[in-house]
Amino acid sequence: MFVLALLATDQTALTQPYAIFARTEAYWQSARYPKELSYGIVVSVWERGNQSVAHYHSSYDARTDKVRIAAVSDEELAHPYTPHGINFSIKILNGGIPASAPQRTFDYLGVPVLAPNYSFTLRATPPLTVEMDGADLVREIRREFHGPAPPGHVQPDTGLKTIAVVTSISSHYVVRLKDVESVDAHNDYHLTLQPIHEPEKYRLRDVWVNASSFATDKLVTQGNFLYGGMGGVPWTVSFEEISGAPYIASEYTESAFSLDQYHYDAARITFEDVKPEAAPPFSNLRTFDVNALTGVPPLLEP
Repeated sequence: MFVLALLATDQTALTQPYAIFARTEAYWQSARYPKELSYGIVVSVWERGNQSVAHYHSSYDARTDKVRIAAVSDEELAHPYTPHGINFSIKILNGGIPASAPQRTFDYLGVPVLAPNYSFTLRATPPLTVEMDGADLVREIRREFHGPAPPGHVQPDTGLKTIAVVTSISSHYVVRLKDVESVDAHNDYHLTLQPIHEPEKYRLRDVWVNASSFATDKLVTQGNFLYGGMGGVPWTVSFEEISGAPYIASEYTESAFSLDQYHYDAARITFEDVKPEAAPPFSNLRTFDVNALTGVPPLLEP
């Protein structure tokens, strides 16, 4: 077991891969998010050189860790047709009003029930909101690891403000430092990861960590999402910082895969227009049932 103190200062270059990996986990753990987010999701697929695109409108509630989505894409709204691939209904009190018939939709990868602050297991606890302070962070971490503060551990008096203390009980990966590389005009530690157990759960294989802030700039995951043929191909995920917190910018694969009765040569999911605001009215249209015979299951992260 080791203890990491996250200090409010720039750090000198590290050479120990586990220390670097712990710092990027601490970066995720200390990030704060708005109570609510609204954003767009763009799903693009390529098949024999042809690109198809679907746009969705979504929201995320950090207090409940739930995604709400308008389950019909802009493209389908503009060009509705039957038969349909989902049964979609509007919930009113204890009842529902059907809003579509079973149909094969523009949901090439399934309705994307996704949030832009998903951490790919880099964050041990649910995302924290801006209302939570450092004490809340420490309580969440201790709750996650089912233990009290490390016995007898005293932080050295450096005169620097401690933002958080992160205790790691064990590692899920063998972590190696491959190189220091230039990414977007700054240096990144390029870490390679080999899962020690449950490779289908611990999917990280490469992580690029900003050498100054320890933010995650990019990662490669072996497989993505819960269902379909996307679990066996590598996906590259890029991140951006918004108001000091990490968000997914895009997830893409250039490896071919099959989903439902369709075969794709590549796919990309992009998060757009991420804003700290309450969900618009469309997000109430979020209850839908997939027709197992003609529809693709929703796109979900583990």
